[in-house]
Amino acid sequence: MPLAPNVVPPMSVRDERAAQTDLIAVRGFHVEGVGNHADEGITPTSIQTLADTLYTKLGGTAEQPVKLSFLQLQGVADAITNRYRKAGFIVATAFLPAQTLGSSEIVDIKVLEGRIGRVIVEGAKRYRPWVIAAPAERLKGHALRKSDVDSALLYDRDLPGVSVAATFEPGAQVGQTNLLLIAHEAPHPYTFTVGADNYGTSITGRYRALLGATWNSPLGIGDRLAANVDYALDPSQNVYGSLLYTVPTVIVPGLDGVVGATRSTLQIDTGPFAALHISGPTSSYFGGVNWKFVNDEDLKLQASLQLIHEQAKISSLGVLLSDEQFNVLDLGFGMNQTDRRFHGVNLLQADLRQSVSGHSLQPDLISPNHANKFTIGRLSYTRLQFLPDDQQLYFKLVGQYTHYALPPLEQFSIGGPYSVRAYPIATALTDSGFYTSLEYHVAAPGFGNLASPFYGQPWRSLLELETFVDYARGYPSAGDRLGNPAVVTYKGIGAGVVFRLPRFHGLEFHLDYSVPVDEQSASGLNGYQIYSGLGMKF
Repeated sequence: MPLAPNVVPPMSVRDERAAQTDLIAVRGFHVEGVGNHADEGITPTSIQTLADTLYTKLGGTAEQPVKLSFLQLQGVADAITNRYRKAGFIVATAFLPAQTLGSSEIVDIKVLEGRIGRVIVEGAKRYRPWVIAAPAERLKGHALRKSDVDSALLYDRDLPGVSVAATFEPGAQVGQTNLLLIAHEAPHPYTFTVGADNYGTSITGRYRALLGATWNSPLGIGDRLAANVDYALDPSQNVYGSLLYTVPTVIVPGLDGVVGATRSTLQIDTGPFAALHISGPTSSYFGGVNWKFVNDEDLKLQASLQLIHEQAKISSLGVLLSDEQFNVLDLGFGMNQTDRRFHGVNLLQADLRQSVSGHSLQPDLISPNHANKFTIGRLSYTRLQFLPDDQQLYFKLVGQYTHYALPPLEQFSIGGPYSVRAYPIATALTDSGFYTSLEYHVAAPGFGNLASPFYGQPWRSLLELETFVDYARGYPSAGDRLGNPAVVTYKGIGAGVVFRLPRFHGLEFHLDYSVPVDEQSASGLNGYQIYSGLGMKF
């Protein structure tokens, strides 16, 4: 049955033949239901302009209407839908409602932006559902955008011991979409780590046994309790322990509270200093907040504020030689940025540390020139550059600057597995300084695609070879030049191997060999330094 020449029928009664043959005189389009999303290029004006442009392309003018089929009319609505989808509105839809055109001959197009109705959580057992829903609750009543949902999922994926996926279902009202979050919790709320390395010194203990335990979400709110103990061997003269508890505020996505403590005990009973009976604990207690205020797929920004109480004592033959105590305020900023254009990752951490109070034993026989009040700036930058054929470059820069003569607790340390690797840990302690390195990594060169005997995985996913160059300089402050007058420089080159077997308790083994390339000489046997570490998770 032919339709009236000014009627757009409901979708249910439109047939394919009529959609192609029945024509309707149109003098323009009017788009309704468009929100103001200027950042995505979606506004009532921009969408109306799109519809006007399409009308002109179809041959219409303001003076003379054009006869269009239902398919052509639907094509305009589809173009609006595509504009929304490209802008990240993943369920937005433009459609032609049933209508009878008046004398204006204007066709109405309606947009359903797909506003979020409810946030529903399924699969949560140990977790409280409202904790998982919290990052997405702020989206209720707003148009559903992929970037917003992705950001909410990223906050959820920061929760320990759970992974979260999202899907959608129709809401209770027309134009509403419910966000369904599906939680997959780990089989157990706790993890254990064991390991061993030779990151110690000949005085404190060259080899270390490492043990860690983490309890994920003990209160069901995404909190985490972690404890670690490092026990030094050969000789057994040092024990280090740490305790850390983090808890999300939940009401502000990415805002966490943190409290913790560290303590190490030194007791020298062997070696050349045994007769002095040197001993002393070093401890710190801290609390503060961390706020990940941007959490996008390619950019994460975080700010932190912590108050730290730190103390170090050293005694010899029962006589207290040094007792340093400081309260330090640390303001931090961190960035994790994925550079898709040039295929890399940028990591940045900047900290400003200010002592708010300090007290030291007088006289301090270990560090007599240090200041009790100080300001320190610290910076750490890493660039990971991906290259073809499973190759990578790492550039690292770590630095510290101050005007003040610092106590050993706050000085810049040079040497060790995370500094110039040709030297033992803390070969030099300076007030200001920097360390930089360039590393080249390649995965199983020449045999990366071959199957390994380890679960049949290709060698490129298990074995990585590396070469590196390290460089560091340390500077004394103006107030410390009597005790440490010289600028020191350390350089080293080396090579290493990394073996990972994720399917076997996350096993990872790292071995580095390095030699100095300047007038300094490493204190290791034959003038070289070897660092190795092994770790596993249970």
